[in-house]
Amino acid sequence: MSVGKGVFLSFITMCISIITSAQIVEPVKWTFTAKTLSETEAEISATAKIDGGWHVYALKVSDKADAIGPIPTSIKLDKSSKYEALGKPSEGKYITHYDPNFEMDLNYFENTAVFKQKIKIKSQEKFKCVGTLEYMACNDEKCIFPDPELFEVVIQPMAAAEGAVESAPATDNASTTPPNTNQSNTYKESHVTWTPSIVKVGDHMYELQMKATMEPGWHIYGQKVESNEGPVPTTFSFEALPSYSLNGSVLEDKPKSEYDPNFMMNLNYFEGSALFRQVVQVNGDELPTIVGSVNFMQCYESCLPPQTLFFKFDLAQMTGVLFDPLENEAVTAMSNDPFKMASVDLNAPINDCGQEKANFGLWAIFLFGLIGGLLALLTPCVFPMIPLTVSYFTKGAHKENGKAMAVMYGLFIFLIYFLLSLPFHLTKNVDPAVLNQIATNVWLNLGFFIIFVVFAISFFGFFELTLPSSLANKADNASNLGGLLGIFFMALTLAIVSFSCTGPILGSVLGSIYSDSDQISAVVNFLGMELALPAAKVSAAMAGFGLALGGPFAVFAAFPSLLKKLPKSGGWMDDFKVSLGFLELGLAVKFISNADLVSQWGVLLREVFFGIWILLGALWAAYLLGLYRFKPGQGSKGMSKTKLIVTAVVIIFTIRFVPGVMNHEGLGKMKFLSGFPPPWTYSFYERKSEFETHNNQLNEALKLAKEQNKPVFLDFTGWACVNCRKMEENVWPEPEVRHLLDSNFVMCSLYVDEKTELPADQQFIYETAQGRKKRIQDVGDRWATLQTETFNNNSQPFYALLTPDGVLLTPPSQYTPDSEEYAEWLKCGLDAYTKSQASAKK
Repeated sequence: MSVGKGVFLSFITMCISIITSAQIVEPVKWTFTAKTLSETEAEISATAKIDGGWHVYALKVSDKADAIGPIPTSIKLDKSSKYEALGKPSEGKYITHYDPNFEMDLNYFENTAVFKQKIKIKSQEKFKCVGTLEYMACNDEKCIFPDPELFEVVIQPMAAAEGAVESAPATDNASTTPPNTNQSNTYKESHVTWTPSIVKVGDHMYELQMKATMEPGWHIYGQKVESNEGPVPTTFSFEALPSYSLNGSVLEDKPKSEYDPNFMMNLNYFEGSALFRQVVQVNGDELPTIVGSVNFMQCYESCLPPQTLFFKFDLAQMTGVLFDPLENEAVTAMSNDPFKMASVDLNAPINDCGQEKANFGLWAIFLFGLIGGLLALLTPCVFPMIPLTVSYFTKGAHKENGKAMAVMYGLFIFLIYFLLSLPFHLTKNVDPAVLNQIATNVWLNLGFFIIFVVFAISFFGFFELTLPSSLANKADNASNLGGLLGIFFMALTLAIVSFSCTGPILGSVLGSIYSDSDQISAVVNFLGMELALPAAKVSAAMAGFGLALGGPFAVFAAFPSLLKKLPKSGGWMDDFKVSLGFLELGLAVKFISNADLVSQWGVLLREVFFGIWILLGALWAAYLLGLYRFKPGQGSKGMSKTKLIVTAVVIIFTIRFVPGVMNHEGLGKMKFLSGFPPPWTYSFYERKSEFETHNNQLNEALKLAKEQNKPVFLDFTGWACVNCRKMEENVWPEPEVRHLLDSNFVMCSLYVDEKTELPADQQFIYETAQGRKKRIQDVGDRWATLQTETFNNNSQPFYALLTPDGVLLTPPSQYTPDSEEYAEWLKCGLDAYTKSQASAKK
């Protein structure tokens, strides 16, 4: 075996070994705080708690100017009109010690490290300062370069709040958990989560419970303090109504009591959690809705300003929620987490519709991935590549090694998809929705548009796309380095070019098996390897997907003799390549249409899309009829039976596309192409959706549902989602489904690929249940995260039926082309809603 081949195989072996043994190591915990120094300056502090035996490097790892060593710690602030970095970061006193591995003196910290960055304040209002800290940590055995630490801290300018104290330390949770954007106090830091609930304690007697859960180190005070000169106590108030009366005062758990030298008095306070209870007596048979509020102060090393939250207790529904009195919208179901609807229990919908919750084993997930790969094989991004692959192996491989190369080609496709799961084993900071995000990325789709246009021009005969001559020569000799590398990069090219089609399918596969946070530490065996969940599930799905996609390619390529039964190369081959060129252009239009839809440019409207396809079809037919050539001597002469059939099919489809540019609701909807062209409403003509949907307005839909006493039909969709359009154009308009949706539900569509940027004060860094940090910057980020965090799914279309209070009625549904089955699911949801209404009245 040559050295090059050995290195290549060693690399693949290393990647697989990393998957089988990798564990996330987190020897460093970071805390971010901020304090205002003056009217124009503030200081951000990053404090690291470092495990024993580990160390973090200083801002400058060595005093040598040209030193090449470990990566230093760095702080980078996001650009903002409200602040700017003032000078360079500073740090505490570090250790300098000679490191024999790097052969130089290195500067580093052990146990603890503090880095500070001053900023210039350019706003007189309270604002968030957002940034990224990168670092490297080492011990005597290894080094790690973890995911960058995303942080945000709140800066309170002195002009905005006289006598402002130091901002509360932003722990991992605090620094990344935003305020609930549906509440009136949308910009108050909150390190206390309030959960309201109701317990029936007797005839006409109910106990309203308010549970406070504090983050580590934080506390709130009891209802009584010794003096008005002390901290603000926790107090409750309730709206006075004749329908009920308060039975005594608010009861509380036994608080801790300790002398506080700052306030110079004994104080009662709560750490961890505290339960406050108010018993009420209902006067009459009608169960009222009781509105109340809590005012409290939260403290750590310093205190935040007092905060007021509002409760709403619906005794008829036996639900308690937080709400915004200015908007009169219930938002509790979200708790203090804007993306976790606490009222949604995927394991306990009101009606299970006869369905059992899927409990996927790894082999079941592998089979699921296998089916997804077979479906991806039939997509227009992949299927046209088969003849190109067969042609390559027919032309470039010798008889004695052609089959071996074909098998390696299929194996590498499998391996590439399997290795895509590697990041899930190495880091917690990989977004589970990343595959769908890539598939709908504007720049990626524009890139594919350019690639396919270049492919088409090559097929038309203007130039030939070939590998570099060095690789082409080595490809003829499978015994050297080029043989394996050439095939590997062919497989990689296929994976990259086809990803816009395979990505959504792969995302659906991964979304269906995405696990809960309590499974992160589990270890399972798959294919003889010890893998950690949920990364093991990702690897199983990827393995099945890659096998299904690579296996058929290997089979087709291993038997290139099938092509030898065709006539020898001649004019028919030119016709074949030109036909592929027109198909490539047609696909290129789809890619640029995706970019247009996601960005809502309004350029490639439905009629423009079909107009281009009609033009391409006409040019294709004209070529086949011999009316023109791209270069002299190109193409076959005469009209064979096969060429006649292909020409007829092209002409028929081209004519069938003509109604697509007209405002014809019958033929113009092109149901057989649903999902491929832009939606029916994305048009020159003034077309309205057949359904009244509240696009990207979840709170508005919940509010309207409560007013109209209807359940909510929640639709997670995307502008570039093919199966979403198929459902909207083929299933929803069916008479029974249409009647059910129109008459019985408040419909709300949430677009996960909506690129409209959120206002600056609504952008933040969010920490998921799995501890992964992500930026919430646009509307699509908001809905994609809501779907992932609440429903443990990241594929579209995804449908959920909810009560106006956010309670799940049935198991969620996804792509269901059978309209009768879909109608039964909707009926099941209505039955569940009726059941919940009847139960509430008892």
